[in-house]
Amino acid sequence: MKQHVQKLSSSQRGRKQDGQGEVVKRTRLTQKAIVEVAARLFAERGFGATSLNDIADELGVTKVALYYHVKNKEEILRLVYLTVLNIAEEPLRRIVESELPAREKLQHAIEHHIAITANTSPAVTVFYREQAHLSGPFAREIALREKDYERYFEQILQEGITQKIFKPDFDSQIVTFGLLGMCHWLSHWYKSDGRYTHQQIATMFIGMIEGGLLTTP
Repeated sequence: MKQHVQKLSSSQRGRKQDGQGEVVKRTRLTQKAIVEVAARLFAERGFGATSLNDIADELGVTKVALYYHVKNKEEILRLVYLTVLNIAEEPLRRIVESELPAREKLQHAIEHHIAITANTSPAVTVFYREQAHLSGPFAREIALREKDYERYFEQILQEGITQKIFKPDFDSQIVTFGLLGMCHWLSHWYKSDGRYTHQQIATMFIGMIEGGLLTTP
């Protein structure tokens, strides 16, 4: 009977130690680490082919520890999208709020957007490939953030029309859709070791856009 009690106590101590280990893992695990690892796996395998267990294994934690930070795999995908949007939005906002003429603002905005699009990081790869897997509130949240991003370009174009730099017979929203669509397509064909750098491509795109927009060459 005494031996049985001792064994039971040892088992209880083991469970306690395991629990403490789990707390340590949860404490060390960060949202940033989850996003970085998940983005890499989503980029390599696809969102649908990556499980929470895969992400937890890659992080060296249990799925229980992962659940301490996120509710499900879609929430991780949302965090990947927000990470990219946060990186993209702040520099663009500073460009829009600067005192530069509209033409220079548009040039800098296009250069910035192409630099983001040409970035071969896993998060950017996922951003342009996996949006169909966002649903409900997550999908609406990302769509609203993207709309805010588009409005920055529309604002620059409107300023250019007001300053008589850009032709007045263009719809700023339509031009924005065309401009961003052209830039987005880089994610499908751009290669960092290809014929042109993303800076050179930005210069070409700026030339095409300005050729149609400017009131004078």
